[in-house]
Amino acid sequence: MKKLIYLLSFITLVSANDTIYKGCGVDESEARLNLANNISTKIESTTSLNKSNSDIFGIELFSKTFTKNSKQTTSLSLKEVKISNEDDKICASISKNTLFTLTQKLIDKTKKYSKKSLPKYEKDKVVKINEILSDLKNSIVLAELFKDKFDDKIIEKLQNKQKLFTNLRKNYHSQFAKITILGNYSSLKVDGKSYKQNQELFLETGNHKFSINSSNHCKVEKEFTLVNSKDFETIINMEDYKFPYMIIDANKKDASLTINGTKQPLGTKKVFQKCDGSTVPYSIDFQGQKENGTLTLNPNETVEENFTFYSKDELKEFSNLAISYEEPSRIEIRYGYMAVSLNEDYENFEDLNTIQLNYINNYKAFKYGFGALYGTGEFSSAYELYYNLGLQLTRISENSTLRIGSVVIIPSLTAQIGVGYHELYNTETESYIDTFKTKETQEEDDFVRDNAILRGNFSLDFIVNKNIGINLFVQQQFTMEESTTFGGGLSLNF
Repeated sequence: MKKLIYLLSFITLVSANDTIYKGCGVDESEARLNLANNISTKIESTTSLNKSNSDIFGIELFSKTFTKNSKQTTSLSLKEVKISNEDDKICASISKNTLFTLTQKLIDKTKKYSKKSLPKYEKDKVVKINEILSDLKNSIVLAELFKDKFDDKIIEKLQNKQKLFTNLRKNYHSQFAKITILGNYSSLKVDGKSYKQNQELFLETGNHKFSINSSNHCKVEKEFTLVNSKDFETIINMEDYKFPYMIIDANKKDASLTINGTKQPLGTKKVFQKCDGSTVPYSIDFQGQKENGTLTLNPNETVEENFTFYSKDELKEFSNLAISYEEPSRIEIRYGYMAVSLNEDYENFEDLNTIQLNYINNYKAFKYGFGALYGTGEFSSAYELYYNLGLQLTRISENSTLRIGSVVIIPSLTAQIGVGYHELYNTETESYIDTFKTKETQEEDDFVRDNAILRGNFSLDFIVNKNIGINLFVQQQFTMEESTTFGGGLSLNF
């Protein structure tokens, strides 16, 4: 029953002189909507029109939100609609005579509309045309309601004017695209038509394309979408669209450079006036030493390389440096940091500083010899004697070495096997240990566990000259406290 009351569509009160149109609802907004629907229903029943209320005028005649939502205004005064409370509902009503008076005023207003009266700015022009079309539509519909008081010529004039402004509206848009270009350019086209930059281009809603041509830059092509009453603005900086280029140089000026299969001079800027995403290969060669690469042809992509090559005599000298590690013997003097606390079983124990002295015999890829270690902390100490046995990479081929630039590198992997004694201090319990039982199931004393040295060593020697190399190393102990040691030192040829 309540639903029927709230959705009451039409109440007509007949008096001696007038008819009252009424609509009710749960609030004023719904009451006004139902009032508009009721008037629309009355028009359909008394005329030949067969349109929905939204096609005619619907809520727009009486809604306070109409102007906000559609950016149009109605010529029917809101003051003429009376709001009242009836049986726990809100009702809106207007008399037929009042509605006729408003119709007359609205038709009189439409007589003043003309193309000359439109504002100059296109957005304002669209708003005004929408307002005019709304008034003309309402005038035609209401004139049909009061057809006995308005002749066909009046309605025909209103319809003709409606057609005029409907066609005129198609030429104007409420949204624009504005493309600002920073830097030099030749032309700007939007949807294939030429325009000036930083100009408001009023366009229809939907997808659009623009392109920018420049003799010194890549062609800019982009897409954008316009929606109703929302503008599109963008700034294009031509510095972001420079042509791709490459500069390839080398320390040896007689190196041979080819770009995309064509020989080119070294150190010259090669600009490509193409930005299609393809790749351009280059290759540089000096006495059999080759470097290759590519440039991707995208805006602002660059390749700038200065390659370092070595002559055969220089490569021979590098090889001679590496051979010094194949000679009979070297002495390694190393400082290391024995990180006992890295092992979680000994995280509370003191770390040690170590000194290692190794006497290494070399035979090509093999290295071997005796060594000794002394380690000390504030309270801890370590003593070791061991034997080194390992492999080293001195040369890749006769005249090819592992290098960083002109620095020859000798990597090696060595096992250290021996005996030692470590006395470690627990900083938490302030106690010492020299055995390394970590589980209840282990023996209290175990010579291999507590005194054997079994350690892996990886090192890199950077050769300064035939007699001196700088050594960097990392070691992992597999017995005792299983500590990790890392450090550096000197490798001396004698």
